[in-house]
Amino acid sequence: MPRFLLSFSYTHRYIGYSVVSLFVKLSSPMRKLTICWVAAFFLALTIPASAQIAPNRVSSVSATPDDPQEEFRRAMLTQVGQSGSLVLEGAVDPNEYLIGPGDVFRLMIGGLNPLEIPLTVSASGVLPLPEAGDLNAGGKTLAQVVSSAMELLESRYVNAPISLSLAQARSFYVHVTGSVIKTGRFPMLPASRVSDVVLQALSSGVITTRQTNEDVEVDFVAPEQLFRPETNEAYKPALRNIQVQRRDGTEELIDLPRYQTTGNTAYNPLLRDGDRVNVPAYHEIRESIRISGDVAWPGLYDWRPDDTIASLLDLATGGRPLNSATQFRLMRWRDGTYHTVLDQGIEELKQNSMTEQPLVAGDHLTIYEQKTAIAKIEGWVKYPGEYRIDGGVTTLTQLVELAGGLRDGASTNSATLERTSQNNLIDTPQNLVESELVPTSTSDPTGRLFSESFRRPFSGILGSHVAADIAGALSGSTEDIVLYDGDRLIFPRDEGTVLVTGNVPQPGYVTFVSGMSAKYYVDRVGGSGPEADKIYIYNGSSSTVRQGSNEPVRPGDTIFVSRLEQLTVTSRQARAQQVQALVGVLSAAATVTLVLWNALR
Repeated sequence: MPRFLLSFSYTHRYIGYSVVSLFVKLSSPMRKLTICWVAAFFLALTIPASAQIAPNRVSSVSATPDDPQEEFRRAMLTQVGQSGSLVLEGAVDPNEYLIGPGDVFRLMIGGLNPLEIPLTVSASGVLPLPEAGDLNAGGKTLAQVVSSAMELLESRYVNAPISLSLAQARSFYVHVTGSVIKTGRFPMLPASRVSDVVLQALSSGVITTRQTNEDVEVDFVAPEQLFRPETNEAYKPALRNIQVQRRDGTEELIDLPRYQTTGNTAYNPLLRDGDRVNVPAYHEIRESIRISGDVAWPGLYDWRPDDTIASLLDLATGGRPLNSATQFRLMRWRDGTYHTVLDQGIEELKQNSMTEQPLVAGDHLTIYEQKTAIAKIEGWVKYPGEYRIDGGVTTLTQLVELAGGLRDGASTNSATLERTSQNNLIDTPQNLVESELVPTSTSDPTGRLFSESFRRPFSGILGSHVAADIAGALSGSTEDIVLYDGDRLIFPRDEGTVLVTGNVPQPGYVTFVSGMSAKYYVDRVGGSGPEADKIYIYNGSSSTVRQGSNEPVRPGDTIFVSRLEQLTVTSRQARAQQVQALVGVLSAAATVTLVLWNALR
């Protein structure tokens, strides 16, 4: 004990004894009792001083830097119990957990008030059993040890209930070497995995900073690299080729990135006593393998000797299945350039067992999904939106079925089909059949505007309406319509009207009446205007035009009345042009005659 603490303790004791001897001589019993309590208080002050020193002295002697159990406890202590219990991954698997030196068992003997006896596995792997002898437990599973121990104990304690369980897991050192920041020994649990010790070795020796009100404080743990040969910058830790050497001489090659993407613990096994873990280095160019494209984890990885297309896909996709439209392109470096080894779909690879084809260092695997055709359906359908189709195969009727069918009140006669884009991977028909164009006169503004507004629907070119009988295709009276990528199908609501426009007094919508001809609807808007010529009926569904006042009309049709006056104007203009040309010729002849007359005089 330090000298000043000893003097402090002796001083308080002297004061306490002096006060007691002084006031005991007093005659008042009450004063005697009071002073005794005060003296006891001063004497109690000496106890904390001695109690604070003893634990520190004991811990400084017992806590050795080479004790992995103590190191691990300091790192893994929880704030709840402060009992020194180690943090485990969960309840240990009796069929997987291997017993070793330092494991502590709890033996319970008896019924209501059982006798609890802690049993520790010795350094030689022996588990002592009271009254039943020793059991060689080292290297055996927990299930095997408990089963063997219970047979021995039950033969000795015949009339008493007995139970045996693992009370506390041991800890041990694991050696880590190779391309890590800190090499050396790391304390681990039997329930620890390879990733636990590798992450500790990779994260050690990092500079940390913390900001304070006055200055910046820096904590630096000197990395092991200061005492080892310098690593070439072109070399990186080969986390897919971690070598684990077991005490029994066996070796395992661990693929940590594959564990991190798939979650399969087979690629991240449990550590054992005496394991030696080596993280080799690999050259980023010569010893790597690359995967890119439509995968979750693309990038550059260190190549493994057992790498195949299937294992690399499992790594980059996290084990998730790929779409049937997925394509693979494998490039391999040869003779100073990359060559395509294969370019196939996933179904072809499976059929030809190419997914098990081995890969070599430097290979580049690209994953891409073949573009599929998309068609859009809008308007009065149950589920409008975009749908994936098989371009050149899927029909209009099938697209309507994908959209849940038509809603009540949808107009098939007014429906339109637009061909808006072209898929580079799906050929769009180049020679679509063109419907007959409406005759037009360049001198007829109204007729010209009408015909030009419907010329594109008849042409069948991209970005226009497709001349097809949609209503007939849905009813089955005509051939179904094949769709292509980018097609847009629109079903308006059937308002039960017919649009009448052109040379009429009151153009507008007229209520549809079944069985009535075009003349009926023209009469409903005031009849044909002056100089009326022809009546055209346009059907938006089939993009066809019929002519005649007696033609039948369907709901959604458009009726157009053209002007005869424009044709008359055209004739007058033609005669005026002829007269003007004749005058020009006569004027030119007169000029020539005058020139000749003057020359001959």
